[in-house]
Amino acid sequence: MTPVSVLLVQSPLVWPDDWLYFAGWQDILFAALGLAMGVLLVIWWRQQSRRWYSIFAGTLLLGMLLNVLSYYLFVVPPHTAGCPGGCPGRVGYPLPFATIDITGRPRLYLVDFLLNLVLLWLLWLGGTVLWRVLSDGVEMSYRSLRFRIAFFLVVAVLPWALLPRYFGPPEPELRGEDLRISINARRAAELTYDVTGLWIQRLAVEDILYSPLQVPAIFGGAEQPRAQVCLRGYTWFYIPWQRYLITLDRTGVTALNMERLGLKGTCWE
Repeated sequence: MTPVSVLLVQSPLVWPDDWLYFAGWQDILFAALGLAMGVLLVIWWRQQSRRWYSIFAGTLLLGMLLNVLSYYLFVVPPHTAGCPGGCPGRVGYPLPFATIDITGRPRLYLVDFLLNLVLLWLLWLGGTVLWRVLSDGVEMSYRSLRFRIAFFLVVAVLPWALLPRYFGPPEPELRGEDLRISINARRAAELTYDVTGLWIQRLAVEDILYSPLQVPAIFGGAEQPRAQVCLRGYTWFYIPWQRYLITLDRTGVTALNMERLGLKGTCWE
């Protein structure tokens, strides 16, 4: 959270306390520039088609739908990973717009919610412009129905389905030992246990729990657990599918075992 956003939240003369949490002035500025770009794209559509209003309303509706879905799909629960004292969780993607306290109670912030909506709407609207340009390039009106379906799947559906491979879902900010442990756990899940592949597209760290060392390192005990790393697996279209609990040895390098968990509750229940 930036100092400017802290000031905005704390000053009742600027924003009510429950309107904004994550964003700062730079985010609001980029949103204003994005809205200006959106207006230009709508004007472009108005010159191209009489159905420009349907395209504007449809992309806005899809953006709102994705914004609401992100509340349920992209969840970073309260965690101690990267935050030894415990930190609240957050909800939303690409921009977070709600927090989750230690008791699991969410709190939504209106300005952050609208900023994420603007970003998603611009992505959809820009996608329609790209679709129109590519369709004109291949002369879609002269193509067969089979070609149109294949073109739609390859150009419009497949890129959205494969987004998890190129853009990571939200996860706690990790540094130092937590980052090293998470990298080793993710590597073990991908290479040792073959979790990722055609179905599971991406893994995101959800939390890390360190186990107390029972035997000093000078006496051995390499097979004793050092840490447990909870990973959330995302499949096509960023749909969360399952969680994986990786137990690492005392060195924090070698995985001792992996357990598959559901999405309900916490990793440590």
